[in-house]
Order: sequence, then C-alpha cells, then structure tokens
Amino acid sequence: MSFKSKIVITFFFLVYGVLIGINLGPEQVSEPPGGIFSIPSETNVQEVEDLMKANEDMRQRIQNLKLEVDALEGERAEGNVTLQVLMQEVQHYQMLAGHKAVVGPGITVLLEGIFEENIAPLVYQRKYLVTLVNELRSNGAEVIAVNGNRITGRSEMALAGNHIQVNGRPVAPPYLVQAIGDQSEFKRYVAHRTFIFDLMAGDGITATIEYNDSLSIDQPHREKAIQFLEVRRP
Repeated sequence: MSFKSKIVITFFFLVYGVLIGINLGPEQVSEPPGGIFSIPSETNVQEVEDLMKANEDMRQRIQNLKLEVDALEGERAEGNVTLQVLMQEVQHYQMLAGHKAVVGPGITVLLEGIFEENIAPLVYQRKYLVTLVNELRSNGAEVIAVNGNRITGRSEMALAGNHIQVNGRPVAPPYLVQAIGDQSEFKRYVAHRTFIFDLMAGDGITATIEYNDSLSIDQPHREKAIQFLEVRRP
C-alpha cells in the first residue's frame, strides 16, 4: 500500500469518527435507569429540613405543656394534704419508670477505640455495652444512660448496619455510659468485681472512668407505645 493510500484511509477514519461523535452528542446520552447519578433536588432537601424542624418544635411544645400541667397540678394541691401525698407518689413512680429527669452522684465510663476503625460491631458482638449496663445496675446504679439515652425497663440495644441503636435511636462511638447511684459501690465494682475493662482493652477499647458528685440524666426521648398491656382487674 502506497503512502498516499495510507493518508487517504487515515483521513477517512478521522472524518467517520467525527461524524459519530456529532451524532452521539451530550443530548443523546440518557441517564441510567433508576437515576443513579441523580442529585436530590433542593425542594426535597428543604422538605426534610422543614419536617425535622416541625418535629423538634412539636417536641418542645409537648415539653412546655407538660411543665404547664405540672404547675397547674401543684396549684391545685396547695392546701390539700391528701392530694399532695398522691402527687408525690405519682412523681416517685414516674421517676422510677424513667419519665422524670434526675440528678445525683454517680460514675461515667467513656468507651473509645484506640484504632480508627468502627468499634460498634465489636462492642455489640462481644456484648460489652449490654454487660457494662447490667453490671452497673447490679452494683448500685439506680439510673443509667448511654450517649444521653435513658435506659428503662423497656429499653433495647440493637446493631443496625454499622452502628448501635438504643431505644431506636442511632448512637455512634465513643460510647458514654452514665450511672447515678452509690459511688462507693461503683468504686468497688471497678476495682474488684469485673473483668470487662481488661477484656475490652484486649480488643483495643479503652475505658475512661470518672466519678461525679452531680450527674444529670434526662427522661427518655421516646418510648414504644403500649398496645397489648392492660391492668388486670381484681
């Protein structure tokens, strides 16, 4: 094949390639099914933000109404000894059930991983968090919270993907366990009654322990609705 023929063939393929490129321009490229590369519109993002704000406003409104109800009940109880005693009993049982914010001396345990990896699956599989909560409860804890989530008789901990959920709310490492109770019992527990901190250290999890004379733990953010439980009549 002569040099002139090679030039002609090369020119032909160049022209053919340009024509194909023109016919398959950007307007001809369709988006993959399902909108894999689609970006959420600003409208959808704004709707989510509005719903979150409305939810928070409603939660704050409910809290304010509860305070108003408590104030009204207190006014009604003035001068009525029987009603005052009943209200004190109600508040006592509400506190035991976890429906009241509480303050008292206690202990805080901060669990962190010494490596950058997510410790949630390990903490859940080895039952470190559940064991720590149960052992604290058995050694003087009257009220316990994990990352601000109050632990009650109806609380649950579950692994959801790569994070742990407490009372249906996702919590991420580090895990802060707070317990209000007898500090002397807590100190004996840490010093002599458990091996859990040694076991966690072997898995690369450190426990920073502090004692505080005034811990504050809020009531649960939300609880499961009671659907099947009823009071048994005598």
